[in-house]
Amino acid sequence: MFESASRNASGAADPRPIALIADDETEVRGLVGEVLAAAGFEIVLARDGLELVELATRHLPQLIVADVMMPNMDGYTALARLRGQSSTAEIPVIILTGCADPAYAELSLGMGAAAHVTKPFSPRELGELANDLVRRAHV
Repeated sequence: MFESASRNASGAADPRPIALIADDETEVRGLVGEVLAAAGFEIVLARDGLELVELATRHLPQLIVADVMMPNMDGYTALARLRGQSSTAEIPVIILTGCADPAYAELSLGMGAAAHVTKPFSPRELGELANDLVRRAHV
């Protein structure tokens, strides 16, 4: 479904930044994956917080998009674990959640997320935000 690398004009591999998407809802993972693939990212998918931490450690993505309410480990616990590991501590994380309460946004940002986005979201704005966060992280 998602390509792992694009090709430049000479046919050489042109690696794209990796975005790790964690959500227990298949449809949301797919939609976010399509949006970020169209924005230029290679996509890695996780079904829960445990898989998120494992895949983040293995792939060292340039961006993570995580739901809050997931089985096995919620997004906030996963975020805390990522921030506690030197290899993943600086990866920008977007918390993408259906929780519209402003307290969740404060919690997300207070725990070190780069952004908090509420579902439903604008695909265009999510793609722009993702690219902006990756650019800022690598300046």
